[in-house]
Amino acid sequence: MQRVTIRNFLLIAILTVAFGLGLRMCTHRREPVSEPPAASLPADTDLSLQDIQYTETSGGVRRWSLSAKTAAYDAEQGESSVRDMRLVFFDKEGREQAVLTAEQGSWFSEKGVIEARNRVVVKTTQGYTLRTELLDYHSETHEITTDRTVHVDAGGMKLSARGMRYGIDDRALNLTSQVKAVFAGGIGN
Repeated sequence: MQRVTIRNFLLIAILTVAFGLGLRMCTHRREPVSEPPAASLPADTDLSLQDIQYTETSGGVRRWSLSAKTAAYDAEQGESSVRDMRLVFFDKEGREQAVLTAEQGSWFSEKGVIEARNRVVVKTTQGYTLRTELLDYHSETHEITTDRTVHVDAGGMKLSARGMRYGIDDRALNLTSQVKAVFAGGIGN
């Protein structure tokens, strides 16, 4: 008699817990995913994305990869406005060559141009660090350019110039005008 009573008690306890869990699951409501209000997007936005990742390839080899916190696409202008962007450049063999970060940017996909703005920093695998406020990446020539003031830290040498071109494939840095250089420790040390 005691075995039947303990068995019945355990069966009732298990059924009660199972019923309670089932009821909780059925009545539990999911929190809706918060979406940014439409009012915060530009009026001409046709598509808005968050946490994007896009990689451009040529012949199966990565050429560049863009990641951004947000992107808003305007179909009429053919422009994607991005925020908190990170752009990684690769050479002809697909090896990473440089990483660009910026607060804002615009990607003109039909022109093959990405414009980076506000606190633009480029770090190359050769050890260069470039800083400027505006620069463009041209996918056709696979180079970054600016006509603005740029500051370059190349180890023991600091450069500043007005305008520059950096070729991703040939790793050549050309400073255009008003070039100034400071060598740490002087020349020949």
